[in-house]
Amino acid sequence: MDFEVFRIVALAAPGSVEAALGKVQEELFSRHGLASAQALPPLITVAFLSAEAPTRGLLGSLNDAVRAPWSIRTAGCEWAEEYLYVRVESGGVWAALRAQTLEICGPETGRLFPVREGFFMGCGDAAPAQRDAIHPVVPAAAFSSGDLMLVSIEGPSDRRAWWRELYWEILEQRPLRGRRET
Repeated sequence: MDFEVFRIVALAAPGSVEAALGKVQEELFSRHGLASAQALPPLITVAFLSAEAPTRGLLGSLNDAVRAPWSIRTAGCEWAEEYLYVRVESGGVWAALRAQTLEICGPETGRLFPVREGFFMGCGDAAPAQRDAIHPVVPAAAFSSGDLMLVSIEGPSDRRAWWRELYWEILEQRPLRGRRET
């Protein structure tokens, strides 16, 4: 099987929020049998990077793109194409991170899933009729700390069921504090 490597910039929530959203993913798997719901941990994807995109100092530059203090809160679920997301209201944090990433790294190239302002929850293996029935209860959560991450994802070149054999690794991680105005 041929594999393809993808790199993403993502925002990870603190452990308590990640654990609560992880339980939602576990329920999607156990109740609906959706393996894609557990392919990746709950992350807010900022952008997919091209193979040539510069990454040295990237996370530090992204930290400077966000004004402190910042806060993000969950806002229910939505489907984007065939994938489920836990929407977030970030007060412009996600948009600032995305704009700065694309400015530094250039336009996105191949993506495994759509990039949205929310936690990627998988569910690409849900049939259309199943999607209509999937409305998980998402715990209300707010957080004002998290980590910026550069993540490598290796999956099959045949993207029809990429979640079946997937390897991911955190290449770099840095707390998102934001810049302080003086």
